[in-house]
Amino acid sequence: MRAASRVALSLLAAGGVVVAACGPPRSRETAPAPTAVPAPPSPEVAIPLEPGLLLTLVPNLPGVDGEDVPDLARREVEILEIDRGKLRLKWTGQVRVEKPESARRREDWVRARANAPRGATPEPTIPAVYETREVGGTLFFPDFGTATELLLPGLWPEGNATIPASTTLWISPNARAELKGGGSASVPFATAGSALREPAATFLRRAVELAGKAPSSRPGLWTAVPPAAFGFRVDGVDLTVPALGAHDWFAAYAVLDGVSPALVLAVLPQMASSPPADVFAPALAMRSLLGYRIVEVARPKTPEKKL
Repeated sequence: MRAASRVALSLLAAGGVVVAACGPPRSRETAPAPTAVPAPPSPEVAIPLEPGLLLTLVPNLPGVDGEDVPDLARREVEILEIDRGKLRLKWTGQVRVEKPESARRREDWVRARANAPRGATPEPTIPAVYETREVGGTLFFPDFGTATELLLPGLWPEGNATIPASTTLWISPNARAELKGGGSASVPFATAGSALREPAATFLRRAVELAGKAPSSRPGLWTAVPPAAFGFRVDGVDLTVPALGAHDWFAAYAVLDGVSPALVLAVLPQMASSPPADVFAPALAMRSLLGYRIVEVARPKTPEKKL
């Protein structure tokens, strides 16, 4: 694994960077990554957008195999309500943070080291002590049915929040149809709003502004690429489904194909690092915080559910 990928994994595990997860560790064999090969013929997998739908997300890092993603980095999402174009969801997870007493001890150590007489024997370094804290939120998207701006899960706030003029996890049926029929679709990112998670929201906002100044870049325009096979687990069964491929200046995307709502199965950030731009919008941090892929789906229990 490349050095940059190892740094990305360290960002995931660092205190203060939310890498949400929930539930008991699952076998790494149940989280296959998308593969860029033509999708084989298979029965369509219906994933209804309705209350009770459960999704498991993990970070999607360039150059990082699924086996290297820590179990702690999982995020569980439950659809609570979908009615008349409005969506309410709940997300839960965990974050690894330094214990307050550990932070105080290390601050005291830094001060003591700075004030030590010249030539004094330095005190041994004090290691940080971490704990796992539960995190989560309930988010309401009042304009889910009509909005075109996509809010990435890495920007979801904790607690209760209403996020207008945005969709999340799904793109509109029109956008999917445009990708299939016309080869491109407008899917801008949602970056406005004081409730969004920082510093990721500021990083992405600045990156969009910088991308807009590049002559060859059109932020918000997804361009279709050949379809791919996407592997994940549905109701405890490993499946491979056809997915639409797309890319823009920021990432590569996989979107569930077929008649089910247009679930964005994966976002793989691919933006290149640039020394001037990284001052305002560090590419490594955004790749670590904003990429995701869905590794497991549990559909609501209904008598008519079938593959």
